[in-house]
Amino acid sequence: MTAPPAADGGRRRRTVWGPPPWLWLIVVLLAAQAPTGLFASHRRAAAVVREWQEVGGGGRLTVGVLTLVQSLPLAVALAAALVLLSPRVRMRLVERWNGLMAPDDPRVAPDTAVVYAEMQRFLTARAPGTVLRVSNQVQQLARVYPGGRRTARVGVFVPMVTLWDEDRDAARAALLHELGHLRAGEQHVCGLGSPFVALVVLWPYLLLAFGVLPVALLFLDGNPTAPLMGAQAVLVLLAVPKLLLVVVGALWSAELAADRYAGRAAGRETLRRGFDRVERGAPGGLARLYHPPIRLRRWFAAEPDRWARQLLLVLWWPAAVLVEALLDLLGGALALRLLGGEWDGWDAAWGAALRLAHDQLAGGPLWWGVLVALVGWPWVARRWPRGWGWHGGERGGLPRGAYATGALLPVVLLCLGLLPGSAGPGTVSDGPAPSATPSAGPGDPPSPCPSRSAPAPPSPPTDLPSFEGPPPSGAAPATPGREHAFRTVRVRTVTPLSGTPPGTARDLADRLGRARWRLAADGTLTADLDAVPALRTTSVGGATRLLYGERTGTTEVSATTTWVWARLHTPEGRPPELHLVRAATLATRAVVACRASASSTTSAARLVLELGAP
Repeated sequence: MTAPPAADGGRRRRTVWGPPPWLWLIVVLLAAQAPTGLFASHRRAAAVVREWQEVGGGGRLTVGVLTLVQSLPLAVALAAALVLLSPRVRMRLVERWNGLMAPDDPRVAPDTAVVYAEMQRFLTARAPGTVLRVSNQVQQLARVYPGGRRTARVGVFVPMVTLWDEDRDAARAALLHELGHLRAGEQHVCGLGSPFVALVVLWPYLLLAFGVLPVALLFLDGNPTAPLMGAQAVLVLLAVPKLLLVVVGALWSAELAADRYAGRAAGRETLRRGFDRVERGAPGGLARLYHPPIRLRRWFAAEPDRWARQLLLVLWWPAAVLVEALLDLLGGALALRLLGGEWDGWDAAWGAALRLAHDQLAGGPLWWGVLVALVGWPWVARRWPRGWGWHGGERGGLPRGAYATGALLPVVLLCLGLLPGSAGPGTVSDGPAPSATPSAGPGDPPSPCPSRSAPAPPSPPTDLPSFEGPPPSGAAPATPGREHAFRTVRVRTVTPLSGTPPGTARDLADRLGRARWRLAADGTLTADLDAVPALRTTSVGGATRLLYGERTGTTEVSATTTWVWARLHTPEGRPPELHLVRAATLATRAVVACRASASSTTSAARLVLELGAP
């Protein structure tokens, strides 16, 4: 087959093949966030173990989900880095999962081995070094995946054999589509075994686990932190669709560019027949998401040289990023509205959200990366394929003017971000100014935004019962003695205090029911679980001693303090008893639109434990 003439009359120097490789830009942006994200995730993971045990019901689940969902982009970045650094490992896994084997494998039927040999010759003639692998599965036609850093493999499935027999030109167009991915080096970021494709397939389950379930439980539980945590949960609810939108936009851009290459090499009519076959055998469910709809692919391929379609192909992914930014704006306004207070009305919430969007527009690397890609891609596009071992033709070019025109979108948005944001659209004129000190006088200079620091450690509740003995304001001198070990035999009684839900108190009783205790020679009582801090003896009288312990842990947005007052009674001839009054307070603090919002919740319970020998 010969390539159709170029739309610009053969002046190929004025064209550049396809849009920028947006999937590679996503990998770069995620990798740039990985070092700081990995450190922050480690701190959050260490802190959430403590907070998980201090908060009850829906609040507990939300604390954990907020920690996990913030690590989702980092998980995608690490997965992408692993498959980039170990392409041969990915190759072996992909071939095992999809049953891919060499065409001369004894398991391949002899009549199809001839067909596979013809396919291999076709690939070798256009992309030397590309290896064909075959599978007896029937879910798809053909997919590309890496064979090494500079090599690729194309996996073909049973429907491709049928298409090769019925319409060989359409089957060749399908293989040319996969070679279009190879030309852009996309076998490393999409195709079989891609972490981005896996994200698209798993996103409904991630949305359910990270969004719908914790939000529902938070409000059903009636947690006192519901307004503040609910505002954060809205952002969690939107986090997965936003990440999915950016990834799907990049995948669709890559597929449309590969269609353009195949159409230029095989002819539009041949590509149209290939679309008909793909539509008949298209997989259902979530597999449809990582390929554009057939109707959209036909529309792009019908008249690919129209200026509007060329420009849209260049701007397809930036447009998805713009929609993602609008989702950010919507989520920010809704979160502020849930916080209430000065954002009790929608006008104030929208104004504050617009100011936040304005501040973040030019502050992040995303739109700067889009601008650099659109401006720089025409200069590196011809060298880019050589890095992946490609030596094929330059079919499917787009005019340089499309890139220059497309660059106007990030330029306009970045200019908006660089403008002063004090009077941005949607700002309410009679609303309060975002300052750290609302009581500042009209002549005072504007005070800075509050820092995003953790709140101060909370104070202990004042309505708790106490044990007889000296107040636990300071620890008594250590009392010499020998070491003792106990275990909880049973929990005799558990009484919720300070409005604590009965379920939270019972959960604490279940954990303490499996505890093991150690009374050191210096009078310190410790348990083998984090629910109880180390307890130091404050007074001793006969077989009874009073103890007290306190522990505070902080994260970027919270401080959790646990207090325990205890009375240990160890009479001779009777089982030891441990009476506990335990209280835990979680204080959270968020800074939104230069305003600090704080909330706290307390759980407390009194328990009587029967101890025994370990």
